[in-house]
Amino acid sequence: MRCSIHGMKSVRASFISNGQLPYRYMRNLLLILSVLLFSVSAWAQELILQGHVVDAETGEVLPYATVYVSEGRGTLTNADGEFKLKVQPQDLLTFSYVGYEKLYIKAAELPNEIKMKAFQQMLKEVTVKPVDDMNILEQVIKNLKQDYSKHKKERQGYFLRALMQNQEDSYLIECFLTGRSAVNLRETETLSGMSGMNAEGKESSIGMTSTNIHRLAEIGACTYQSTYWQDAIKPLSSMATIKKYYKMKVETIYGSEGEKLYRITFRWNNEHIRSVENRRYLTGTAFVDVTTLHLLRFEGEVGNAYQWIDFQRTPTTIKFHINYDYTKGYAAISNLGIQGGNEKMNYRCLLFNIQDDSLFATSTGFAEDNILNAVDKANYDSTLWERYNIVKRTKDEERAAFSKEE
Repeated sequence: MRCSIHGMKSVRASFISNGQLPYRYMRNLLLILSVLLFSVSAWAQELILQGHVVDAETGEVLPYATVYVSEGRGTLTNADGEFKLKVQPQDLLTFSYVGYEKLYIKAAELPNEIKMKAFQQMLKEVTVKPVDDMNILEQVIKNLKQDYSKHKKERQGYFLRALMQNQEDSYLIECFLTGRSAVNLRETETLSGMSGMNAEGKESSIGMTSTNIHRLAEIGACTYQSTYWQDAIKPLSSMATIKKYYKMKVETIYGSEGEKLYRITFRWNNEHIRSVENRRYLTGTAFVDVTTLHLLRFEGEVGNAYQWIDFQRTPTTIKFHINYDYTKGYAAISNLGIQGGNEKMNYRCLLFNIQDDSLFATSTGFAEDNILNAVDKANYDSTLWERYNIVKRTKDEERAAFSKEE
């Protein structure tokens, strides 16, 4: 930039002394002006879009749906189905949610409410080759085990947001971290973060000195090397577990463009409720690609869940949503959302993948059981928040961060 300024002064001097501008300077000046005009025009047209994604039939919000323009340019809807994204008017946005029809909408034509249609079961009679449900599940489990065995050292970068609330106040944690990503998240290291402070620099009134809420993000229908979930009963851990603890229902659902998914529902067999004592157990619905038998999404709930509040073991609810991504050749955690709580404390946790960034491939962060210690050591790097399309905060999260609604 300094050389360019000197160059412009040189052109001006030549023009004054000679009474006319030499051709080579005129050509360069026009080129510079055209680039500047183009840049200003592109900047002026940039839009910050906001919207609300819902189920077209029920009107229920669709949390954690993917909204993207191209690779590296996208975001998720938050727990309230809302999103925010920087785009150009000519951009074509893709809305994607496993088990739903994709939507393609031009940025300039985007409605406030985006309605997505769920895949349907085939109502008309069709001729299909009978498939044994147990064979399907056996292959799904085998695929997950192979992905972990071959890719257990793979690490990816993520953004984590956790909100804890009681009746009086809120406490928010946001951080960038890296972790082992095959099948379930584990061995996380915090790179940059912030917690507890609002915009005025005031501490939350919730007396947080430590929390392991990031361990909730290690959840999955099948998990490895997770201290918190190791002893939990999970539906896709083994065929023996399925046969002993679960009742199943396998359905095939269809998209309008020929897509086919297995929707597999796992319900708890109450005959074993006493035998598990205090062990956590997971139930829910898996969405599996019919062709590859890859697990794409799992919607779940945890039974026998509890949390420690004021040194007391307190029963709690935990519901969760996980999406898996296979672009790197294995079942990697793409994003997940968790919410739960009780009359004393509610919490919500969001985690989503930051793809293809050398920062996460080379740096070492801070690994702590107490994530607040890790955040304090990692400090805050504002450039990370500016670089990525961070998932739009919900109103509750916004109040926790800035003491006001957005």
